[in-house]
Amino acid sequence: MESNVRMRILNQIRDVAGRAVICDRRFLDDEQLIRSEQLELLDTVFNANVRDAEIQELSSHFVGLFRGGHPAHLAIWGKTGTGKTLTIHYFLNLLSEMCREQGITFRHEHLDLSTPQPCFRAFNDLACLLGASRRYRQGISLEELMLRIESALAAYEGYFVLIVDECDHVRRDAETFFAFLIRRLPQSVRAKLILVLVSNKLDWPDHLDPRVKSFLKMNELLFTPYNALDLQHILQIRVNRALEPGVMDEGVVEKISALASREHGDARKAVNLLAKSAYLAEKGAGRITLAVVDQAKEELDRDRFLLMIRTAPAQLQAVMAAAIDAVHKAQHGPVGSAEAYSEYKLVCERASLRPLSPRAFADLLAELDLYSLLRTRVMSRGRYGRTREIFVDLPDELVARIRDTVAANLGISKPTGTTTQ
Repeated sequence: MESNVRMRILNQIRDVAGRAVICDRRFLDDEQLIRSEQLELLDTVFNANVRDAEIQELSSHFVGLFRGGHPAHLAIWGKTGTGKTLTIHYFLNLLSEMCREQGITFRHEHLDLSTPQPCFRAFNDLACLLGASRRYRQGISLEELMLRIESALAAYEGYFVLIVDECDHVRRDAETFFAFLIRRLPQSVRAKLILVLVSNKLDWPDHLDPRVKSFLKMNELLFTPYNALDLQHILQIRVNRALEPGVMDEGVVEKISALASREHGDARKAVNLLAKSAYLAEKGAGRITLAVVDQAKEELDRDRFLLMIRTAPAQLQAVMAAAIDAVHKAQHGPVGSAEAYSEYKLVCERASLRPLSPRAFADLLAELDLYSLLRTRVMSRGRYGRTREIFVDLPDELVARIRDTVAANLGISKPTGTTTQ
């Protein structure tokens, strides 16, 4: 019996190996590439004139460095997957080389706030980035963290560019964090500080304290979604690096580019569709055809919600589970935020998580609404104030799979009465 199973496995492996489509899978997933390979890939992309207009705008903005001036702060907007972070990193790496050749003191750092976090965590991450603190240090005040950051930059007299990625993710006491960056830090250090604030939300500055906002003098750069021609350049570079020659039918790259540009203009999703098509081709006939692309798109559309929630932070998963449980108890009708928050505290208790405040809970509900995992609307109750109603409009089978995924990730059981559809 064991020998038969072994032979079947060997035959299956040989069968798939004989239909090899992918020669270097790393070029279909940027997370697997080392830094030098990422920069080489970016260099090839930008040499194809992708994001040429945005690079020209960045050049105009930073030209003051070579004239002894002090460029203003810069806000970069755009949808997810439009290359904001990659483009600014690529540009600043080149700018750093040019400054070094000209004898200009220049430094840039990247503060990644992709996970929603309170003000203290953002300060702590910045202090760690500058070598002024240990990671996740507790028991010290915000003022001490600020002083450490100032001390770390005290001796630096050149240009200092700080990229604050996903700057709208400072959830609690954001005014303190940005008041420090915008008002206090430039006045307390000799470095010429230039902030590059990256966000997907166009209205992010509107939520700042007016006193802080009045000090924020900045230029703005909008990254529009990639068009079909840009996506063709990006995908063709991946095809040349990742796939075996001659395994793709004519028109496949054009079809993936057209689908992606029409629906979202997201380069990551376009590359993901190419990777899925290649994977299905290896399992099947050994060629990437137009029909295989259709099959890959159908599977990705079905799985994207699960992928989103599976890779989300634990608190966001807990909020999603609480919304599903509350809607289930309400017999699939809409529920108020108070009922959902009560369920959320129960989920946190079962998952050994510390519950967030109702305000932070509401922020995470809004984020889930942004991802279309649920839907919310604010309802007025007259003299009794306003409440947020929560709907889960996804198919029952998908809702059950999401709930099971969250339960497995957080190590919790489903509440009594919840059944898988």
